[in-house]
Amino acid sequence: MKLKKLEISGFKSFFEKENIQFPVGISAIVGPNGCGKSNVVDALRWVMGEQSVKTLRGKSMEDVIFAGTKGKMPVNMAEVSLTLLNDNGSAPEELKDFTEIMLTRRLYRSGESAYLINKRPCRLKDVQRVFLGSGLGAKSYAVIQQGNIGAITDAGPDERRFFIEEAAGTTIFKSKKTEALRKVKTTNQNLLRINDIISEIKRQMASLKRQARKAQLYKTHQERVKQLDFRLALLHYDDFTQRIDEADSLLKELKDEDIGHSTQLEKLDLAVEEIKLKRWEKNQEITTQKSDKYEMQRDIDRAENDLAHFKKDVERLALEASELEMASKELNEKRSKMESEIAQCDNQNGIIKNKIDKTKITIEKLQSDSTGIKEELSALNRDLGICNTKLVDKVAQEARYKNIYQNASSNKENLKRRMKRANEEEAIAKKEATDALNKETRGKERLETLKLKINDLSKRIEKTGKQLDDKSKTLAAQVKHVQTLEFEQNNNKSNYAALKKMEDGFEWYKDGVKAIMKAHSLKPDEPDSSIDQQSST
Repeated sequence: MKLKKLEISGFKSFFEKENIQFPVGISAIVGPNGCGKSNVVDALRWVMGEQSVKTLRGKSMEDVIFAGTKGKMPVNMAEVSLTLLNDNGSAPEELKDFTEIMLTRRLYRSGESAYLINKRPCRLKDVQRVFLGSGLGAKSYAVIQQGNIGAITDAGPDERRFFIEEAAGTTIFKSKKTEALRKVKTTNQNLLRINDIISEIKRQMASLKRQARKAQLYKTHQERVKQLDFRLALLHYDDFTQRIDEADSLLKELKDEDIGHSTQLEKLDLAVEEIKLKRWEKNQEITTQKSDKYEMQRDIDRAENDLAHFKKDVERLALEASELEMASKELNEKRSKMESEIAQCDNQNGIIKNKIDKTKITIEKLQSDSTGIKEELSALNRDLGICNTKLVDKVAQEARYKNIYQNASSNKENLKRRMKRANEEEAIAKKEATDALNKETRGKERLETLKLKINDLSKRIEKTGKQLDDKSKTLAAQVKHVQTLEFEQNNNKSNYAALKKMEDGFEWYKDGVKAIMKAHSLKPDEPDSSIDQQSST
């Protein structure tokens, strides 16, 4: 194998990642003092598995991590990767198929470290195996530090032998020999411990045999006890089965009774619903009757109010009729008076006409006295005009009085008709009020009858409900008793199953006795025969 590439990051003076290539042939690293040439060699030794801090020129392994400078911060991890060319196939068996092998070592400030081969985690031992027989390694002669040349030339026989074996490639076999001897030593120690265990087991065998005999005897008696317990459990099971059958029959009877009660209860519920429906209908009817009664009462009140108004109108009309009669009498008197006055005017008119005729005759006779006669004639004409005017006024007044009389007569007839209609409406209202009072009386009587029926039905329902409650309590008590019996039966079955499981698995014995009894389990016929033999002895 040959070195191909070295990658350094955060190791000693290498802050940034550096990649150093090693071409074919001899490579030399030169530079002034303090430039880091020795750090490159330390990186090679460190990645190949060097564990000595003194060899790496430090006080602790943490010193290999870059500690920082004035212009650069310290880092938390040092990492070195070495790439090897596997051109001659000298790598271990598991790495022969790789043309290149990359070894990586990391160290953190927390103290954690990691080794990788081809970027896969591995052990320090795996890294050291890569260099066995190749002449390379952390402690091989291939890496000579400054000042160690004299140590090689002045080496003693043992040190020279190490270098010769390393050069000859026998180191790998020596390592395998050391590993084999270590394994042989470990095997011998294990054999010694096995012998001690065998002697201890032999010492305990006598005690275990005695325990096994006791366990065998105990098992025999236990089998007998188990059979007796099983027979007792069968007897208990038969007893419980009989009691459960009785409880089932009782439960069936109770269920039948419950079904009968349920049927009766359903009938009663239907009857109650029917009664409630009838009660609701009666309440509706009563409400309707109350509404009708209220309407009738309103009609009666309205009729009474109308009757009172009618009475007031009748009184007012009677008063108006009396006033009209008095006015009619006055008008008749005035008419008679006016007729007499008209007759007087007619008489006066006749007298005046006679006077006029006489005056005309006199005028004809006394034309000489025309002035006096004309004046007298003018006076007579004036008197005639006044009489005519009075006559016209009397005729107009008579016509006006006739109209008033006709209107009064018409109002009188209307009042008579209204009084007659009011009397008829009053009679109808009184009849309706009487009918309403009769209906109210009948409705009250019917309501009292319905209340009595409802109270009777409520008492019957309450009585039936109490009977059903008593039956339900009795049924619940019987069902609870049956459930108690079933629970006891299930509990006994569970206890029996648990005891049987513990007996079958030998749970009451220690682990050693349990293993022996499982390995030498008895047949079902053996317990009785052993007991018979013991009884015969």
